[in-house]
Amino acid sequence: MKTDVLKLIKERATVRKYKNKSIPKKILDKIIEAGIWGPSVPSFLRIQPWFFVVITNKSIKKQLSEIVLKKSKNSGAGVNILLHSASNIIKSAPVTIAVYNSGDMDKMKNRFKEIYSRFSGIIKKAEFSAISAAIQNMILGAESCGIGSCWLDTPLFCKEGINKLLKTDKELIAILTFGYPAEKGKRSIRKNSIEAVKHIK
Repeated sequence: MKTDVLKLIKERATVRKYKNKSIPKKILDKIIEAGIWGPSVPSFLRIQPWFFVVITNKSIKKQLSEIVLKKSKNSGAGVNILLHSASNIIKSAPVTIAVYNSGDMDKMKNRFKEIYSRFSGIIKKAEFSAISAAIQNMILGAESCGIGSCWLDTPLFCKEGINKLLKTDKELIAILTFGYPAEKGKRSIRKNSIEAVKHIK
C-alpha cells in the first residue's frame, strides 16, 4: 500500500457539521466516480450492485431530514438520539447521497438458477460487501479532495419514507453526507494488531 493512501485512511474522520458552501460539480463527479470503481461481484459476472441517488436539492434534503426527525420522536431512548443527530447532519450537508442495492444480481436468477438458489445467502453478503467497498471509495475520494463525509446507517429505520420521497423501491443500504468541514472530526483509538489480527504461518 502506498504511504500516502495509508496516511489518508488514518487521517480521515467522520464530519457531522458542514460549511454552507456548495461542492463543485467537478469534485462531486470525482467522488461518485470513486464509488463506481468499487469491486464487481462476482468478478466473472461483473455485477456492480450499487445505485446512487445524489441529492443537492434543498427542498428534498429538508424533507429527508424531516422524515428522519419524525422517526426520532417515535423511537426509544438511544435510537431517538442517533436519529435526531442524523437529521441534523443531513440538514447541514450540501450533498446527501442515498446508496441503494441496484438489484442487478436479481437479473441473474433466471440465467443461473442453480447457482443462485444454492448460494443466495452468500450472494446477499457479497452484494453488501461490494456496496460497502464502493461507499468507502467515495469517502476516501472525498477526503482526498478536502471534502468531509459521514456514513449514516440509522436512516434505515426510515427506509419506507425515504424510498417514497425518492420514488424508488430499491433496497436502501446507507445515507452518506458530504461537505466542506465546519468541524474537525475525531478518530477513535484503533485496536492494536495483537487484538485484531491472527497470523497463521
